[in-house]
Amino acid sequence: MRVVSGVWRGRKLMSPKGDLIRPTADRVKEAMFSILGPAVRGSLVLDLCCGAGGLGIEALSRGASRVVFLDSSRTSLNLARKNLELCQADTRSYELVRADAEVYFNQWSPPGDGTSWLLITDPPYHSSLGKSILERLTHGQPHADFLVGVIEHGDARAIEEVNDGPWRISNRSYRDTCLTVVRPG
Repeated sequence: MRVVSGVWRGRKLMSPKGDLIRPTADRVKEAMFSILGPAVRGSLVLDLCCGAGGLGIEALSRGASRVVFLDSSRTSLNLARKNLELCQADTRSYELVRADAEVYFNQWSPPGDGTSWLLITDPPYHSSLGKSILERLTHGQPHADFLVGVIEHGDARAIEEVNDGPWRISNRSYRDTCLTVVRPG
């Protein structure tokens, strides 16, 4: 596991032992951040189900102003913390939160100070958490400061594409991984 681009490009990160955490493959990570593009720079990033922190660290490396790393597992958050320390990340640029992703996101509200924000999440493939987060995100009209969200999951057919109304939802497949991209319409 490594940082693909940005100020920490090529930095090796600690990988989890066992198969409880499934790090995003470099190829998929590159695709995800190609989709996010310049939206990352200067934005607040919510990294739900952060695992070892690879996606959020990639966002910081590419210029995100702040990342909230959230996971329900203490082991995952400890590994994310160690990886942030390996990168010598400024402790003011991130927050580590131990919580259930669905509960946290249902209670979370954007800063409201004009800060752009985006969402990245890589929930367990066998769960319905990705769909739940998508439903919460797309409930109602887009928040003015929301730029884009990317949900990583295992089933390309799991989330229906939408091309009209207040939301644009599309799927991109990479072998056994699917990225669902959510943008305001």
